[in-house]
Amino acid sequence: MSKSGSLGKLPYVGNGPGQFSIIPPLLPYKVGEWALLDDPIYTDKAGKQHPCPRYFITDLASIPWLAEPIFNSVDSRLPGVMHDLFYCTNALPRAECDALLREMLIVTGCDVVRANLIYAAVRVGGASRYKACTGGPKYEDFAWEYMTPYEVILYESAYKLGANHM
Repeated sequence: MSKSGSLGKLPYVGNGPGQFSIIPPLLPYKVGEWALLDDPIYTDKAGKQHPCPRYFITDLASIPWLAEPIFNSVDSRLPGVMHDLFYCTNALPRAECDALLREMLIVTGCDVVRANLIYAAVRVGGASRYKACTGGPKYEDFAWEYMTPYEVILYESAYKLGANHM
């Protein structure tokens, strides 16, 4: 099976600028949430890599129910995973997180008009979610029960989460 699974060759999967390293496998976690089972990396068009850790929990794309008919499509899901991580870590300014979302949407085939509407929506409505993530990832951002004891230690250390909470 290829890195992109059974999907064949996708132009946005690879190691170059504007590409995702893989289409990550996802495991249903809780209602409306998914756990990543691999470590996708998005290389932005400027060449900077943005890794997303295995076991990160995502809702794929936070879309208010009123807007779902307009924005709910497959092309927003992979960019939504990465955008969730960008907000969760607060490693980038919010405006940069949102600009990367727009870039990723277009890269994965979202038409420019929809990408701009989604971008405008996160610019208007994303501030409270970004602020809620101040301080970086929390315990609830990872699927701990799928990790080995060694992975738990690594993640707690890497994300400065302190002693085991379980």
